[in-house]
Order: sequence, then structure tokens, then C-alpha cells
Amino acid sequence: MAAGAPAGDGGAAALQQLAGRYATGYRSVSVMAYDILKDAILSGALLPGQKLRQETLAELIGVSRLPVRSALIQLEADGLVEFHDRRGAVVKSLSVAQAEEVYNIRVLLEVEALRLTMAELTDARVARLRQLGKVADTKQEGAEFVDARTEFYGELYDADKRPVLWEMIEQLRLKVGRYVLGWRLVGDAEHSHTHGQLIEAVASGDVDRATGVLRDHLIGVRDAVLELLEAEAAVEVVPPRPSM
Repeated sequence: MAAGAPAGDGGAAALQQLAGRYATGYRSVSVMAYDILKDAILSGALLPGQKLRQETLAELIGVSRLPVRSALIQLEADGLVEFHDRRGAVVKSLSVAQAEEVYNIRVLLEVEALRLTMAELTDARVARLRQLGKVADTKQEGAEFVDARTEFYGELYDADKRPVLWEMIEQLRLKVGRYVLGWRLVGDAEHSHTHGQLIEAVASGDVDRATGVLRDHLIGVRDAVLELLEAEAAVEVVPPRPSM
């Protein structure tokens, strides 16, 4: 199943496909289950509000229930899954107000992170950003897209030197990532922004210019996401989402 189109089988085919892709190279089955489920949520194979049955997920992925349970707990910490007393685990939905708050906080944190980076900017970092930006702009979907963007912004915000700030930014990015990176991609808000545009602003050494490009991008995506969520909230009859 291509990213961008939720399946009528509740994402079963996509999960099996992801399980095959992730079947090798993992030391921990729990980490593999986590990556598969995160990818499925971010790509839209698993929909917001969809119930996640541990037995079904374990069968589709080809593991026991324990690593699935562990993965769901980690995804809850990431803000992608939530547990209910009676319904169990479900893919977390995001309200309009919550999305707006997330993006407003992201603007504050990411602009500050970029200011700190530019105060210590080196030619080597700019060269690395150019390389990572080209890779990120060629990835269109799924885990590769997410990983490429994460590596780019980790370098841009100097994640190794500022791990706490980076962790806060990543947590917020995950909360809204599925609305931008997967089947809920909003218009051209994300694709109109190339990493090269931001890199050139950073390379110029003009802090105001660079942070302005970053701020405008985040606000543009925020407004597009809010428009989508408001349109969905206005729909009076929503078809039931299949359980997984």
C-alpha cells in the first residue's frame, strides 16, 4: 500500500508489508515492533481513533504480544497512541486547539535552536546540511522520509550538543507528524518548502533571515494542518474506523 491512502482493511496489508521490510537487522523484537507501528501511524495506514488490538497486531507483525505491548507503551510516550480503560490502545487523535498549541511551541523552540546553531556555525556543518538536505528532498514517503528529515533537523539544531532541546522538539514533531508526512499531507504546504531554501538562508550567516524562513515555514504548515482538522471536525457523520 502506498503512503497517503489508508486501506479498507484497517491497515492490515500495510502492517504485513512493513513487517517484511523490517524483518532483518534488529537486535530487539520490541524495537522492530515499535518502528513498524510508528511507521504505520505516520504513514496513515493506522488512522487517528483506530483501536489497536494487541493480539491482531502481534499476528500481523509476526511477533508475540509482549513486544507489541512494549511498543504501544513507547508510542504512548511519543504522543501517538493513548490507552483507555475500556477501549484499550487507540491511535491518538489531535484536536484543533492541541495542534495549534504544538505548532506555536515548536516555533519558539525551533527558532531558538536555530539561533544557537548559527552562533557556532561552521563551514563543515553547512556542507553536512547541504548533503542531508538533498537526501531529505528526494525522499517522498514512509520511514525513509521521516528518518531523512530527522537527520537533517538533528544536524541543523545540533542534537548531539543540545539533547534535551532536541528531545523536546522531536516529541512535538511526532505529535503532528502524521498530519504532514502521511496520507493527511496538506496541500503543498510541506512540498513547497525545500531544505535547500533554509540551508541557503543559514549559510548566509543572516540570523534574522534564516529564522524568518524557518518561522514562515512552520506557520504555513500549522495553518494548513489547522484547516484540515477544522474541516474534519465540521463533518457531521464520520464512518466508524476499523479496529486493528
